[in-house]
Amino acid sequence: MSVVTAVVDAHVHIHPCYRPDELLNHAHQNLSAARGDALLLLMTETAGDDCFGALYAAAHGREGVQNLPLQQWNMRPTKEEASVLAVSGERQLFLVAGRQVACREGLEVLVLGTTRRLPDGLPIREVLTETASWGVPRVIPWGPGKWLFRRGRLLNELVAEFRGTLLFLGDEGGRPAFWTYPRHFGRAARLGVRDLPGTDPLPFPHDVTKVGRMGFRVRLDLDRSRPAASLLGALRQPGTPLERFAMLESPLRFVRNQIGMQLRKRRLA
Repeated sequence: MSVVTAVVDAHVHIHPCYRPDELLNHAHQNLSAARGDALLLLMTETAGDDCFGALYAAAHGREGVQNLPLQQWNMRPTKEEASVLAVSGERQLFLVAGRQVACREGLEVLVLGTTRRLPDGLPIREVLTETASWGVPRVIPWGPGKWLFRRGRLLNELVAEFRGTLLFLGDEGGRPAFWTYPRHFGRAARLGVRDLPGTDPLPFPHDVTKVGRMGFRVRLDLDRSRPAASLLGALRQPGTPLERFAMLESPLRFVRNQIGMQLRKRRLA
């Protein structure tokens, strides 16, 4: 055990259009710029995805990497089911399992530090109630337009109902520089619900470069064989300072990504 400054991106996807080596290279470079002793990526996989399972299998010498080829990085096991260590020469990254649940109301919940799953489409109150018993961080992430009007009022209700040390809101790296820090974060902070930010890269090849550009720094007692448990222990303490860092999206890239997402939704529909 050693007291370190951990640098954490709390909202990471490994989309099929990414080369995993490239994602890890950018993540290490971006997180290293935030000046910490240990670098962590918290995965937030959507329904049907199991990149962490492939990484875990590789770390334990089993098959499972056919669709997630790695050439520059190797996976090594830890002593917990929810994390692996990625190594490339002197470079190291801890990857922690987690899921993203799309709720009926159009909001999402990130459930961090677990391999357990819930189906999409459940009411958000049901998701928050169920995952509260898991003892892991739950994050309601920001998204363009998602916290406005009816859903904004619902968010305020949820924060008041479910506030506690393991409920967070989450700023994300897709927020453009011209979009001011949403007021919901300030209101939630007054109720003890903190911001746990991450990049949330979109499913476009160019977005792989931004992994690790938004997140938080936290001092914790790190057991390198149990990084997920170490981070969870720090987050359980309501007085633990979380120092956010952020490189927001440029206006041009924000518009480009939003148009791309709308076209993608139409193709999928």
